[in-house]
Amino acid sequence: MIFILTTISEALLYVCFALLMGSYIISLFPDDLIPTIVVPRKVKLFAVIGIALFSFVPLISLIMYLYEDYGLLDSLQSILLTFEVGKSWLFMFIVTVFLGLYILFFHEKKSAYYSIVGILLVFVAIIGVSWSSHANSIESLKGLITHFLHFASVVIWVGILFVVAWFSQNTNNWLSFLKWFHITALYCFGIVIITGLSLMSFSTPLDAYSDTWMISYGQSLLIKHLLIIPLIGYAFINGVLMKKRLLKNKNFDARPWTKAEFFILLLIFAATGAMSQQSPPHNLFETINNEGFSSLILLFHDVIAFSDITVQMVFNTEGVILLCISTIFLVITLFSFVKKQPAIFGFIMSLFVVIAAYFGLMLSIQII
Repeated sequence: MIFILTTISEALLYVCFALLMGSYIISLFPDDLIPTIVVPRKVKLFAVIGIALFSFVPLISLIMYLYEDYGLLDSLQSILLTFEVGKSWLFMFIVTVFLGLYILFFHEKKSAYYSIVGILLVFVAIIGVSWSSHANSIESLKGLITHFLHFASVVIWVGILFVVAWFSQNTNNWLSFLKWFHITALYCFGIVIITGLSLMSFSTPLDAYSDTWMISYGQSLLIKHLLIIPLIGYAFINGVLMKKRLLKNKNFDARPWTKAEFFILLLIFAATGAMSQQSPPHNLFETINNEGFSSLILLFHDVIAFSDITVQMVFNTEGVILLCISTIFLVITLFSFVKKQPAIFGFIMSLFVVIAAYFGLMLSIQII
């Protein structure tokens, strides 16, 4: 139950950061480069409260662990003042108080300085998230900076997408919006990939990537990476095909397809949230001995733990067919836009891309 609660809270935490960052960045652009967008003050305040609450959820398991021996108040005091994860939350809570007051008293300000200060406050809060990350605990300052760049790039990219998809009042200037957002998204995606590989190398050697599929952390990481496939497909739809559609029909409503891309990103956030609660494979054999094999890998393979256990790719007929089917689903996702199918149909097809690819990979490995 705690695992599910924490996974959901982590995903919602990213959404709250994205909403605030996106609303401040969008407000920096002139009206002729964006559709009409209104993000109510109460929505921003709820996002600030969400950051404080959702970032606290991972501490609940620690509190429950210490509660029987030390009681509630002593456990809470110990966590907040001595544990890195507690100190980072306390830091972030203080920042959210300032951010909430800032929104409460300066929401109506139209000056660019207002938005810039808001962006800076959100960046400071992101430092709190990076402080409590796996990367910081492993590589200290290098890990903190890498995680900060990774997380900040994500919330900039997703934040703009989120705000435009859900808070735009019309589709005016959508083509003008796409021209600058597409470039912004490409830069952010590039930084996310580079920093993501760096973060992954802190705990997982790239040549041992498939070996991590035997544990829960590796399974979550694999699912996260597979979700990037339909995400790239949607980036192509919303960044390239959408421009051609709007040139032919300026009144076309692009928002449903933008929302579909956001939901794929939300699933990636959920997978990332699951990873934050699982042990990174610093020592794979030790992790297997302590936590056991992932329940997902056991659905496909009977395995026994020993010191030099590895995962090898051995492609077979079933696995190759499923990987081909995954590719077909990706093509269908793209053509669903070309053939003017509902966005929900394309979204369902994109989920089948991930499911078929996952089953294909699981049936194409041998554990020896």
